[in-house]
Amino acid sequence: MVMPSIDLFHPVMLPEMEAAALEVLRSGQIASGPKVQALEAAFGRLIQRDHLVAVNDMSSAVMLALHLAGVGPGDSVATLAFSCLSSNAPMARLGAHAVWIDIDPATMSMSVDDLAAKMTPDVKAVMVYHVAGYPADIGRIADLCRDRGVVLIEDCNNALGATTAAGPLGVHGDYAIYSLYPNRQVNGIEGGLLATPDVETAGRAIQLRRFGIDGRSFRDARGEINPESDVAEIGWSAALSHLNAAVALSQLPTLDSRLTRTRSVGLKLASALAATDNVRPVEPVRGGSAAYWGFLALSEHRDALLAHLKLHGIKASVLHQRNDWYSGFGLARAELPGTATVMEQLIALPSGWWLSDAQLDELVAQVVRFRPSH
Repeated sequence: MVMPSIDLFHPVMLPEMEAAALEVLRSGQIASGPKVQALEAAFGRLIQRDHLVAVNDMSSAVMLALHLAGVGPGDSVATLAFSCLSSNAPMARLGAHAVWIDIDPATMSMSVDDLAAKMTPDVKAVMVYHVAGYPADIGRIADLCRDRGVVLIEDCNNALGATTAAGPLGVHGDYAIYSLYPNRQVNGIEGGLLATPDVETAGRAIQLRRFGIDGRSFRDARGEINPESDVAEIGWSAALSHLNAAVALSQLPTLDSRLTRTRSVGLKLASALAATDNVRPVEPVRGGSAAYWGFLALSEHRDALLAHLKLHGIKASVLHQRNDWYSGFGLARAELPGTATVMEQLIALPSGWWLSDAQLDELVAQVVRFRPSH
């Protein structure tokens, strides 16, 4: 019997999502509505933070966080080179410069030592990506940022459900970013959420996501644009639609069961693959628990293993391309030995809630069965 392909990512698809979308479409209230505020409140309770602002995608959330942190042309932002462009591109669009920080291949955490060495006075913010839902050494990084008076942004875009000894990811940073892209833990078709430090900053973000308009005074008693309502800070179009919010909100009641299953799959993979010579599972930082957006491992024969798995219908991946190699950032390639190791050895294996026990067994069997040619 041929085993069906084993997907690395799989969007949440529920009847509740269809019902929520249909309700909004039939209402005609598609662009904005109460589901947006309901999602912000519910997601805030989930991640144990107040003052959330929903936006149209995670890159807009990053853009807002950087802008609100005072990052502008000529400023520097410390960030991982091993990341997605959706995280680092907003920095370049604001005219800021990247300070590329190395990564620890054993844990996939931003290197605290490298960050400390490169945190010069012109670094305005540190953006920490929790790679594939594996927690960075965020406690130490947060302490370093506080000592240096630097804004900390946690990029939790695929890390919903991951924790540290101090609680869920996202509570350490001044700002935290979450994604509602289809292959994330919550599928909003598209969208993002930004956790802000206080009610005043959240209010500013709410205005900026809609061109800088103050919704409380923008319309007069006739419903027309109020000429007395000033737009003091020009924003852009980044609001999350009522439709996207309703679809995302409908998944939250069943989210915990999916996170629990994903964690169970990840832990089973870690146990099953610990003894094989073919891979070395990445270990979360001490006291941390991964969200296992993908199960991360290192292999000295990574490319051959990747080809073997894909040949057998297992959609593994190298995950990211290091961003410092892109000429658009206007910088020379950085000397990052840990990142170089990751680029040569890292493989992301399927580990989501959608895997059956039979698929999990097949995945482990194929990794164990692999024999590199010499």
